[in-house]
Amino acid sequence: MCSDSIIIINDEQSNDICNALNKNHPNILVALVVTNQSTKNATTPTQVKARKISANTLTISYVECQGAMCALNSLDVSFSPPIKSADDAIDRIVTDGKIAMEAQCKWLVTETLPLLILIVTAALGYATLVLGEDGLQTAIDSAVPLMGQNIISTIFGSFFFSVIRASFYFAVVAHAAEGVYIAIMLRMRASLGYLTCFKWFALICCVGYPLTKKAMMYTNQPKEGKVD
Repeated sequence: MCSDSIIIINDEQSNDICNALNKNHPNILVALVVTNQSTKNATTPTQVKARKISANTLTISYVECQGAMCALNSLDVSFSPPIKSADDAIDRIVTDGKIAMEAQCKWLVTETLPLLILIVTAALGYATLVLGEDGLQTAIDSAVPLMGQNIISTIFGSFFFSVIRASFYFAVVAHAAEGVYIAIMLRMRASLGYLTCFKWFALICCVGYPLTKKAMMYTNQPKEGKVD
């Protein structure tokens, strides 16, 4: 029996709530683990199960792998403020989990790979849409030493601008396709709201794969059930 100063959730209620979460809301549990686990560079947690709940905490077990090494871990997700009643528990946990699944704009500048891709894509876009072929050639002549110009000419010949332009449009199309796919899957499998799905779409359009990989931690889970 788990007790606190506000309510008591007995063992039977705890089991019922955990079973409902495990059956109907696997994405929510994964989101809570990803947000609260201390090892940020681990792979996507697997075998994620709700084990016990009180008004103040939800205990979740999961398998965490780093390289070839895997271990069974558990964590306690704290509720602040505490859950008001056993009947309120699942609704509250689903709400917290969906908040944890929100895409964060800060990832574009706080994480190395998204920032690098954003810079490269912006540079390709600037060269394609602003400078154009003549402007790019002038910029190269001004910024790159003669030896570097010769290397570029040897490798790409007269197709250098075509390569730049093709790379930019390929990135735009590929990122947009990833964004559409992830937005649809988050809506269908994780039951996220349209605004949240659009935010994922917009950020993935900027950098593609790194954020697609984050979102797939939720889209790879079975479809979310209804709030019980």
